[in-house]
Amino acid sequence: MFTQQAEQLYSRGVAAARGGQKTLAASLLRQAVKLNPQHEQAWLWLSGVLDDPQDVAFCLRAVLGINPGNERAQKGLAWIEQQTAQQPAKPAPRIAIPLVNTPADDWWSAWRSRQSTWLWTLRALLLIPIVLIGATLGIRGIIQTQPLPTFTAARDIIPPTAIPQPVKAQPSAPPVTATPTDRSTVRAYFTAIGEERKVLQEATESYRNTTDGGRTNVERTTATKNLRDRVQQSREKLATVAAPVEIAATHQLYLEGLALEQEALDNMLEFYSSYDVTLANRAALSLQQARSQIATATASWDAFAKQHEIAPVTGLR
Repeated sequence: MFTQQAEQLYSRGVAAARGGQKTLAASLLRQAVKLNPQHEQAWLWLSGVLDDPQDVAFCLRAVLGINPGNERAQKGLAWIEQQTAQQPAKPAPRIAIPLVNTPADDWWSAWRSRQSTWLWTLRALLLIPIVLIGATLGIRGIIQTQPLPTFTAARDIIPPTAIPQPVKAQPSAPPVTATPTDRSTVRAYFTAIGEERKVLQEATESYRNTTDGGRTNVERTTATKNLRDRVQQSREKLATVAAPVEIAATHQLYLEGLALEQEALDNMLEFYSSYDVTLANRAALSLQQARSQIATATASWDAFAKQHEIAPVTGLR
């Protein structure tokens, strides 16, 4: 049970790390190694999102405690030891996580006990709705096995005036086809989209530069709020841009991706003030979905631009 939860937290932590959310990734990966201290990859990824060299070394030693042959951990630990060889000794690592293959401390046992009690309580609370759902599905299955009468909808009844009458044959008219959007309109659309996406790209790079490294919680919160406001402004502005009918669905998909990204940033702002892991999980999921939708929209835009001999938007956010 704990191993499964640890795997879910590990997957979300990796997604957050790849998206540049180092603080969020560190929180998720810490929870993962608490639930499963022998998760080699979780320790390795955690070492990559921490800032303090002693914390990084602590994680790499944990990796080697699980797998002494891990080359990445060996090289990383050797590099840290080389860098700190001539520096004065620092206090012990701040990460309060039990080492692999060591007896559990009292706090660890108490925490596991609380988790077990909480899970049993949750199971008891979920039992009632599960029984109700099972009864509902059973009744529904019985109803579906019974033959039902066939009804004729009013729209299926042909009115008297609609009865076909013999008419003189008329020459068939040529089929009507939709007129494709002219090139100048497509160029103007991509110009408007490209300018706003460049602004978003610059805002994202500024956010990453601010949040990387040993920044304070206040700086991270301010940077996250600035990016969140920029995403909202761009989404509202792009919503007023008229998209060619051929890529209207792509335009809407991109706007939905920005909305998901804004939701993820809102959850991160709440996480910075409360450090509730539930908010971190929501932020990671929303951010992952947003990246997927934005990537799909970008690919569709590029294909459409190529048809009209217009420079693609690949590389923009």
